[in-house]
Amino acid sequence: MLKAQTDTVFNQTDANNFKQGYWKKSYPNGKLMYRGFFRDDKPVGEMRRYYESGALKALLVYEDKSVFAHARMFYEDGQPAAEGWYYNSLKDSTWDYYSYYDHTLTASETYNKGKKNGSELHFYSNGHLSERITWVNDRKSGAWEQYFINDVLKLKGNYLSGKLEGEFLVNYDNGKPYLSGNYVNDTRHGKWTFFKEDGITDIVLEYLNGKTPDEEKLNNRQQEIFRMIDENEGKFEEPDETNFLTPVRQ
Repeated sequence: MLKAQTDTVFNQTDANNFKQGYWKKSYPNGKLMYRGFFRDDKPVGEMRRYYESGALKALLVYEDKSVFAHARMFYEDGQPAAEGWYYNSLKDSTWDYYSYYDHTLTASETYNKGKKNGSELHFYSNGHLSERITWVNDRKSGAWEQYFINDVLKLKGNYLSGKLEGEFLVNYDNGKPYLSGNYVNDTRHGKWTFFKEDGITDIVLEYLNGKTPDEEKLNNRQQEIFRMIDENEGKFEEPDETNFLTPVRQ
């Protein structure tokens, strides 16, 4: 026998305290926070979540058995923020992310039950590729590439189990090399060469396990390139998914 917690239509549970039927919750200002349908404590069909302003925040559509859900997330102005699939609340398959400012596709990722697998792609506002990172089982493994907006290769490296490994290259925007070197177990090792824009060698450094006695030869720009690499820039912020999937009990 069902017992109503707030009224006779919404927010009902059964003898096992499982949600059954339509559930909703409101913000203190009276605006709807979420609304969805449950069967045996699992969401079924559409689940809608809202900003406190009343604007739609997320629309999730659950398939049979509530295992897979297609999700569309929105900025408060109604423009798309992200779209993808969930598997038991874990990201799965392809996820796309959109810019708040010009609504263009900014990034695309592939997941397998919550773990990144495959290519993570970033895009300029004109749709051209700006970065590609390869993932295997939630760790960077494989090619890492960055491109200038004119499609010229900017950076090329390789990850092995989350660490930089092997040849590394950075180019000028005309495609000529800016620096080249080698990584061993995520540290610079061996000869690293900086080039002038005309292709002439500028500086040659010898690294041993990430250390070189000639660090003072680097100018500010060259040091910034190394800081960028070491900090793995190129990360992007995903839309906030807090409480998008599972409504709290009232």
